Amino acid sequence: MSDLEDRLRDNADSNVIPMHMPGHKRNTDFVPSYLREDITEIDGFDNLHAPSGVLKDVETDAASVWHASSCVMSVNGATALILSALMAASVRGKILIAGNCHVSVWHALELIDSPFSVVYPGASSAFPFCLDISTQKISKMLDDDPEIKTVVITSPTYEGVVSDIDAIAGMAHERGVAVIVDEAHGAHLGLDPYFPASSKADAVIKSIHKTLHAPTQTALLLTYGNMISDRLIRHYMDIFETTSPSYILMEGIARVVNDLKTDASIVSPWVSALIKCREALGGLRHLKLFSYPGADMSKLVILTEGVMDGNELAGELRRRHIETEASFRTHVIAMTGIGDTDGSLKVFAQALMDIDEGLEGTVTEKFDYVLPASGPEMLMSVRDAARAASILTNAEDSIGKISADYCFKYPPGIPLLIPGQKITEDRLALLGADSVKVVCS
Repeated sequence: MSDLEDRLRDNADSNVIPMHMPGHKRNTDFVPSYLREDITEIDGFDNLHAPSGVLKDVETDAASVWHASSCVMSVNGATALILSALMAASVRGKILIAGNCHVSVWHALELIDSPFSVVYPGASSAFPFCLDISTQKISKMLDDDPEIKTVVITSPTYEGVVSDIDAIAGMAHERGVAVIVDEAHGAHLGLDPYFPASSKADAVIKSIHKTLHAPTQTALLLTYGNMISDRLIRHYMDIFETTSPSYILMEGIARVVNDLKTDASIVSPWVSALIKCREALGGLRHLKLFSYPGADMSKLVILTEGVMDGNELAGELRRRHIETEASFRTHVIAMTGIGDTDGSLKVFAQALMDIDEGLEGTVTEKFDYVLPASGPEMLMSVRDAARAASILTNAEDSIGKISADYCFKYPPGIPLLIPGQKITEDRLALLGADSVKVVCS
């Protein structure tokens, strides 16, 4: 148990009358019993916006777990940390964004309101989604445009594909360029040799609720080196994070960090269950378990194209009381986490095997997935277009006009159109929307 947990429980069990927020006053006539530990910044419990005591200890311990220089906690998820990291990095100059970045990265660009470039990850007709980003591709873009001073990459991707961050960061640092990694789906990276190594870039953002045992909305930003100002990151967190952070959420972060610090083998049962599950799924005869060099083995991505629609597979699993993370025409994503057991993953694998037994055919060897041919053609700044008067129009009538909004499928929340971008046929084909919001001419 962490020090913060101990203090919160002792406070809840005390006879101190809370003449402070929150208004439920820990009265279980109004709230569940676990909210007896729901407090505000009172004496002895530190302040997340200027941590110097028990909360600072949590951040210090988290940094030590992932061998980082420093750590910043967030109860506004990875989103607040991504916004803060990009705002802090923007003082360095132009930013290069991976085309598969989450919408929160693009939101940061709107706030920064400065020029940017886009680099797209690799793609292959053998898979229905983007792959990793090569060091060579980023290197060429940095050589071609010396104004770029920060690179932002998503690794692992929603499907678990991992880029070579060590090589990218090493190359970028030789050119004086900082690297930010959205590792939201990689909280577990580096905790067991079965998983890929955790990134060691200038700023690495982890959503520790996605695969570890913290409550939803919790995240950490780890820094390595000093190319991006810690002071500025915290300054912008003061802006993007609530001034009333939940101690229930911070207690959850503290528990995860303490557990990882005190028991290095805590993820071992999960890894063992994963190995057995993946071995079982290797017996699929019609559906196919996605595999790619260096990918995160915790993601169970089932390819379906040529056999059945991925949404139909998700429906079949739902009828067997299994809810997947996401489904698409071509595949289904099943996320695993530290809370999975031999039992839960055995049930999942058996359900897939049972469904597979009743199918025919094999998964296609060539998908029609294509990435955009080039970066967005910007006719207005993102900020100006988002603020402009707009109108909803039929998709076919929007070609050549200016997008007034972010258009993306959620999950995973990767925009295919952003405000200010010229709308083109290839983007509309990828989006598959009937109507689009455009800037009034």
